[in-house]
Amino acid sequence: MGGQRLVLVTCFCLRCSGLDWYEFGDFCYKPFEEKKTWHQAQDACRKVGAELVSILSLTDLFPFPASSDVWTGLNDLITPGFFMWSDELLVPFTYWAPGEPNNHAGFSEDCVEISTNGTQSWWNDLNCDAHQDWICMICEFS
Repeated sequence: MGGQRLVLVTCFCLRCSGLDWYEFGDFCYKPFEEKKTWHQAQDACRKVGAELVSILSLTDLFPFPASSDVWTGLNDLITPGFFMWSDELLVPFTYWAPGEPNNHAGFSEDCVEISTNGTQSWWNDLNCDAHQDWICMICEFS
């Protein structure tokens, strides 16, 4: 597959590690309402053994009733124009807003947020130094 790596993730007997983590499918998610840059949010997730959220199916978009825009793990930091999840999972589908990704106004927009207008959500590329809320994701084994 020409430089791409397929990573299969399977979880059994999932247990989320606290009341502030939410189980959905095979993963636990924790939203943070504290503005950070993409790199700061990624570091915060990794400190608790998690990653910024990866969205692997359309169904995965809907457990997040976001009232604000949030960072995801999607980025093109390694290869411009080639987006991948920070946990190295492949991107099986995309849910870009119309006209995205676009490096708006010539800015380097290498990180991706879930952008919302309150009723609809989509992906938007954004400068990694912007300050956003974020969601961590973890797969726990028992």
